[in-house]
Amino acid sequence: MNLKIKSSRNLLIAGFSLFTLLPLHSCKKILDAEAYSSFTSDNFFSDVNEANMATLGVYEIMSSLDVYGWNLPMVFDTDTDIGQISGDTGDAWRVIPHYKGMPETNVYYTVWSAFYTGINRANTVIEKIQQMAQFQNGSEDQKAQLNRFLGEAKFLRGFYYSELLRLWGDVPFKISSSKAGDNLTVGLTDRYEIYGQVIKDMQEAAELLPAAMPTNERINKWACKAMLARVALFAGGYSLNAEGTMKRSEKYKAYYVLAQQQINDVIAANVYKLNPDYIQVFKNQSQHKLEFTENIFEVAFSNPAGTRGNGSWIGFWNAATTTKGVFQPTNPRYIVMRPFYDLFQDNDQRKDFVIAKYNINAAGARTYLTGNNEANWAVGKWSREYQSNDALEASFTYINHVVMRYSDLLLMRAEVESELNGGPNAIALDAINQVRRRAYGLDNTKSGVSLTIANAGTGYTANPTLTLSGGGGNFAAARISARNPGTNSLKTLVMDNVGQGYTSVPSVSVTGGGGTGAVVAASLVSKATPEQIYIKPGLNQGAFLNLIMEERAKELCFEGMRRADLIRWNKLSSAIAETNTTVKAIRANYPYPAFDNFVPGKHELYPFPQNETDVNKAITRQNPGF
Repeated sequence: MNLKIKSSRNLLIAGFSLFTLLPLHSCKKILDAEAYSSFTSDNFFSDVNEANMATLGVYEIMSSLDVYGWNLPMVFDTDTDIGQISGDTGDAWRVIPHYKGMPETNVYYTVWSAFYTGINRANTVIEKIQQMAQFQNGSEDQKAQLNRFLGEAKFLRGFYYSELLRLWGDVPFKISSSKAGDNLTVGLTDRYEIYGQVIKDMQEAAELLPAAMPTNERINKWACKAMLARVALFAGGYSLNAEGTMKRSEKYKAYYVLAQQQINDVIAANVYKLNPDYIQVFKNQSQHKLEFTENIFEVAFSNPAGTRGNGSWIGFWNAATTTKGVFQPTNPRYIVMRPFYDLFQDNDQRKDFVIAKYNINAAGARTYLTGNNEANWAVGKWSREYQSNDALEASFTYINHVVMRYSDLLLMRAEVESELNGGPNAIALDAINQVRRRAYGLDNTKSGVSLTIANAGTGYTANPTLTLSGGGGNFAAARISARNPGTNSLKTLVMDNVGQGYTSVPSVSVTGGGGTGAVVAASLVSKATPEQIYIKPGLNQGAFLNLIMEERAKELCFEGMRRADLIRWNKLSSAIAETNTTVKAIRANYPYPAFDNFVPGKHELYPFPQNETDVNKAITRQNPGF
């Protein structure tokens, strides 16, 4: 496994300051912004280094709370069947996920303008690099580097447009840089016309980008192809049209064929593989270790001053409630739906890891949320326990956002093969079963723990405490929840968490409670066999798609794609309704505002931002329902 500690993102942050019509504030913590303000796009692209810095500026728009540090993976990915934002106040970050956002909700414009800023930067880089003398007449090394930068800019332009398309549908479209005196009022262009350009950009980018695996967060040939496969799935999926109807393109299968081709190319290159330990993937991410064979494309974050800047809220906003002490604190707002937890089988190693059923106190110990507190369960993947505990990450982390992992590509492969073959073929089954094999720990020696009452003892007037030690793992937790009347012997044992990383059986001590003789025995959770967990031949296309939907939820939960997936499958409305039925059966007052507010035929797209339509009168309509 090739892991690298993330290097300084100084150049990434510096790059964007070269565009004088764009904000300069976030580079001041490293560079003197004024020193760069004398450069314009007309006189800056004089050598390879300057072209490189300008290209890094195209990447930089992703690296903020406004985009992939908060809004896209958290605010815009809820509320769904797996998670929601807590509370119901008028904050924009609550209003949007609760399906109460309006055109004037400022966060829409924040994201909208960030993507268009990135697109304009990309347009400038694409134009200017091709005008450079070194692009035509430079050394072979100069031409290779400039072609790489050109490919990066084309990929990023396509990627930013693809994100706008999935969030807003038809949008303004421009592939030339903005100049003084330009008419900046651009009307809406049909989404499929824009998809055509996105596909063209990414196909051209793949021919220009290096095939070698990266040493940092920059895109390479294979990541570009993988992302193109995702774009093709969205182009071939359902989306809300201007009439308020969920439809897919009549040519949707052609998009699936394109996705299939890209996926086949990537897998044939044999450069990616699954880390055999699912849990370790997120520990590495939380500790800023780059894992290129698992993580296909990720967004870099940097927080050298411990302030907002190019920092992130991954592991701060989407983590268990943590009191400052042993660990840095959190301010969690992303909570998990109880029905989602119930989807997992007990020996699925993801179950007690991805969902935090606990808070962390100042002493660094977990306190489990029991009873009706399931509505406060949080995201577990980026817990403070797994982070570097750097004081600079107290309020803003610099954990990267991973846009695509290899398991995502495998699940896309399974979906595409089934779609094109009228049901799952051997390729589809192998792809989904690779993901499931890793999820159940079949290729690692680690396990969770199971406890049973071996001797109930007698005379316990209170529930005793169970303490585990040894075994090579951690976080296994259990409690006695009931005693037998009369003998006051132990009756019921509840496993709060099976733990992780155990390679041998831990010892268990039973203390307190006033009784004697109780013995609690531990064993390692039995690993499933391939026969028990593999998806087998014989399923029809619809049944297999349902399995894909569930597996994507379990494998990729809280990584920013669930709401988007449900929309492209035309399942968001039904998923919200089914989740509401399930949570109300758990408890009548289980909070789930999404059900009360979601309107089918409206909330599958966001409204065009009021700040945009006020000045751009070429946008002559609003999205349906707004």
